[in-house]
Amino acid sequence: MSALLELIKETPPEDRKAVAEYLKPYLLPPQKKEAEEKWVGVEELRPFIPGNKSKEWIKMFILRAYPETRKWSTDPYPGKGHPVKINLPVAKKWLSEHIDEIDLNQSFPR
Repeated sequence: MSALLELIKETPPEDRKAVAEYLKPYLLPPQKKEAEEKWVGVEELRPFIPGNKSKEWIKMFILRAYPETRKWSTDPYPGKGHPVKINLPVAKKWLSEHIDEIDLNQSFPR
């Protein structure tokens, strides 16, 4: 590293600026970005849905009723022993945009 600094010191000022711009991404601390994906089970989505809805209610009236949820969830009919997984950050955003469309008063058919 010190050899590189010596070379930079010997260069003309306009070249130093170019080298500084080139090295900037390597010298700055990495910026923390929000997690884009966090795959969780249906239970972790429950607090973000008003009305304390059950896991089965969420699967039936949200995941199965709205096909666009496949963008942020796995198959709502996974079969025995395979849990439904949900990308929580994307699901929270989708829910905040579509909560008015969901009938939260629906009950299970008898």
